[in-house]
Amino acid sequence: MANNVLILDDDVDFNSLLTDIFEQADYIVTSAEDPVEAVELFRSTDYDLVVTDHRMPNMTGTEFMRAIKLLKSEVPVIMVSGYLENDTIRELISEGVGGVFLKPLNIFSLLERTGELIEQSQKKSEVAETTDEVDAAAHVTKLGFTFRSFPCKSDASIQFAEKLYGLRNFKSTLSLIGQPGARYQAICEDIRVFYENDAEHFVYFSPSSFDEDQAVTALESAKASGAERVTVVLLQLESMTGDQKDLAIVLSKGQGRFSDLDLDLRTIFCVSGDLDSLFDEGLINENLYILMGTAEVQVPALSDCTNDIAVLAQQIVVSIAREKKLSSVPRLEKPARDLLQQQSWDGDFEALSGTVRRLTESNSGDVLTAASLSAILQTTVAATPRARFDAYLSGQQVDLVRAALIFMNGDRSKAAKFYGTDVNALERVLR
Repeated sequence: MANNVLILDDDVDFNSLLTDIFEQADYIVTSAEDPVEAVELFRSTDYDLVVTDHRMPNMTGTEFMRAIKLLKSEVPVIMVSGYLENDTIRELISEGVGGVFLKPLNIFSLLERTGELIEQSQKKSEVAETTDEVDAAAHVTKLGFTFRSFPCKSDASIQFAEKLYGLRNFKSTLSLIGQPGARYQAICEDIRVFYENDAEHFVYFSPSSFDEDQAVTALESAKASGAERVTVVLLQLESMTGDQKDLAIVLSKGQGRFSDLDLDLRTIFCVSGDLDSLFDEGLINENLYILMGTAEVQVPALSDCTNDIAVLAQQIVVSIAREKKLSSVPRLEKPARDLLQQQSWDGDFEALSGTVRRLTESNSGDVLTAASLSAILQTTVAATPRARFDAYLSGQQVDLVRAALIFMNGDRSKAAKFYGTDVNALERVLR
């Protein structure tokens, strides 16, 4: 049975946006723009959850929450606002708000928190609910800034977000160091959003697109469009050629052709593997090693953020539903979410994303079950040599391929034959 949600926001456009979000997630929605009217609706109708704005005429969100809590204290409330003081947030939590979300919204976290609160309310586990709600709300509000690449429900992801935010004003270089398959571009987008300034531009380059002419052209274009500062993001730096790595040093120091651009430049290096290992393997030279060590942040692996996995998986499902223009968004049932959290995800976010995509695309129903997920997980370790090759390399594929190339004196055809695959497969691993 669909759950009933009451939405209160005096901003007509934002109210409509929230209504669409919840209706697409299969909730029955009643929307109101006036707090007094909303109190009467709440008095006469049974709702499973309330979402309210904070700053409204006639009544604040806090006053509205107090009014409806007097009527039905067990109904969970989520507060949404463009800005809230820390003291106000603490007051809201102490008075029983189940979650505080600042605009612009992370709709995936909002829907996830909605499901959690309704499930907790329906189970009527009073003591456990209180503890879980306060802890979860603290995780949401503790950051005080927008962060989307991780839901930040685990200590490791919270600490990562806070460290990254603390380094948001880095002057020259920043190194993001994580596992193969980490979602570096999404993390860099979080860094970009920290500023919310049109004069701050981000430019992305991968091994297939990074050369001097393209870099100069991109920077000139950014300057022409009004950029006062440009942050250049170099993805998969360890897989770049020697010339590209030399160019990365020149660019990050603003030398050569980049010195004539009269731009404030910064560089973010994204690499898989710790710097010491990359240096020992000859994948970065001494100059890069020193440059990248100036400010580095370790990106947590999914295995260190198990509480984030279910939320990330549902976000992926929502994205796929939009991409496929599905009439409704499938939901991961709790046993399926638990099963996802039990996996090691050696391929990190890319592996999780691929698994969830296969699960979503292979099911036509509204519920994604643990049985279907289990079947998907089992098919990743099929009996064919090529499947075993892909599955085994999911965690250590880059290191193994590099080792084979060293052993084969760089001959990729021989390395491919050694593994019983083709050169294109090796190229994909190295990228």
